Amino acid sequence: MPASPARSRARRTVAGFGLAAALAVSTIGPARAQVGPPVRLEPLGNAPAAPAVPPAQRLPAPSDITVDQLPPPGADGSGALGPNDRPLPAELWQGTTLATAEALIQRIKPSTSAVLQDLAYRLLASPATAPEADKPDGGALLAYRAERLTALGHPDAALALLQSTPSPSEDASRVITDLAFLSGDSRTACATAHGRDPAWQNVYWDQATATCQALDGQADEAQLSLDILREAKVKDDGFSALVLKAVGIDTKLPDSLPAPQTMSLVLFQKAGQPLPKKALDGAPLAIQRAVAQGSGFPPDQRLAAAERAALYGAIAPERLAEAYLATELTDEDRQSPLNRAKAAGGARGRAILFQAAHDAGQLTAKASFLLSFLGDGRSELFPALVRAAGPLLIEVPASEDLKFAAPDFARALYALDQQRQAGAWFEMLGSDAQVGLVPLAQIAAGDAAPPWPTETLADLAGGKQDAGATRRATAAALLLTAEGVALPDPMLLSLGDAAGAGLGAPSAGPATMLASNAATGRLGGTLLALFAALGDQSLGAQPVLAAQAVAALRRVGLPDEARHLAIDIAIAEGL
Repeated sequence: MPASPARSRARRTVAGFGLAAALAVSTIGPARAQVGPPVRLEPLGNAPAAPAVPPAQRLPAPSDITVDQLPPPGADGSGALGPNDRPLPAELWQGTTLATAEALIQRIKPSTSAVLQDLAYRLLASPATAPEADKPDGGALLAYRAERLTALGHPDAALALLQSTPSPSEDASRVITDLAFLSGDSRTACATAHGRDPAWQNVYWDQATATCQALDGQADEAQLSLDILREAKVKDDGFSALVLKAVGIDTKLPDSLPAPQTMSLVLFQKAGQPLPKKALDGAPLAIQRAVAQGSGFPPDQRLAAAERAALYGAIAPERLAEAYLATELTDEDRQSPLNRAKAAGGARGRAILFQAAHDAGQLTAKASFLLSFLGDGRSELFPALVRAAGPLLIEVPASEDLKFAAPDFARALYALDQQRQAGAWFEMLGSDAQVGLVPLAQIAAGDAAPPWPTETLADLAGGKQDAGATRRATAAALLLTAEGVALPDPMLLSLGDAAGAGLGAPSAGPATMLASNAATGRLGGTLLALFAALGDQSLGAQPVLAAQAVAALRRVGLPDEARHLAIDIAIAEGL
């Protein structure tokens, strides 16, 4: 019998950084699908509200995890979140089949939206009753969840899932060891390596032994382990040199990240050496996270990794702020931050401006530095920057002396869902400037937002002189409608020509799946359909589908998450 697509995908080694083996799900049987006539979808009643999600919650190139012998069936419901970690309800998979969950969970991708990051993390890490299945799948769902958590930059949560399984196989133990190294938990990694079954003779364990000996400062023992690897004629693209450097023996380091990469990372960190120049280019989020949090790496590499990891939620915004503050500056940087930041550019330039804003004693200077730090409010990095600068923005009170910062500060604070502070800056704006922020304010603040002016939505979004105004206005109308706001017809008349908005139509399949799951109150199925629908698209790429996602979240009892997603979409659309 030919293997099912799900099994074939699971067996493939996913392109990435090379964890020991790929969580290959060899026990998955043929896909199981619902049969029979369609079921009429009745309106869903009031679903229970979920806990509110803060706007800047954390929340990441997949890894190469394979596990040939998966955990026992009961492990599928295991989780990495405790009762105080805001897990999703234990019945989240109710109404969703195991085959559907296994097929769609692989479609969860990194996102710059804080709320999507948070929902993906909670969906994958929450303990819950396993989905319905005709027969046990041998723990395949747990394997998929661990792989996706690693891809999203949460190897610690993936590690916690796999550690919940009794008597892991050799391949599973290799994955646990790699995830522990990635999570900065060398003690668990080395305990797993040292306590392994003596029958496991794979060269990986010899490399792990040498790594752990180097981390413990056991130079003689580490060199003996390297001798064993050489005698076995193991291919060495720089691993031995790293072990020697980590124990204090001077040697030339490789210009790439040798395999096993998880061990090479901790050896570079132990040696206090920078990673090869291109090691972080396109690196998976789990590696970006490890570098950002690794104290042994140079500050400039930690900062570059922290920006990327924070953008996709692999580290919290506070960790990015700490990375900016940890960057070493010169006296010239501190004396002339604006000029020096412009000359430096990139992450270092932003670190200069962040430190200047952080240390400024005068509010005018602090506001000026923050404006320069945030830069273009429509840039890809803006969500990470505004979340990292959130506490500094809140420190600056709205005042006439700082009126020059009002438009940007109001927009940034609405993006952070800081409605009171954003409203104070909004009130300082002139009527013309206020008009442009009203749609975002309405999406973010609802009934507490400033009242609608008399202009149409298209005029509010930029008017006839702005080629993108109609698209932004249509996106605003879609989002507000998804949030349950009834817009007066006169405001919508200018949007009568739908083709003029250039929004296109969402793919029918994902949109239908999303609507079907939401209409029947299937929480897990709705979230999986949402991630499958959005796919690799940015939030601003398909506002019609994004607005449907907002409505779907409201329908399954996640109104706060729905509103925060609407804010993220509005910012991505340039509102």
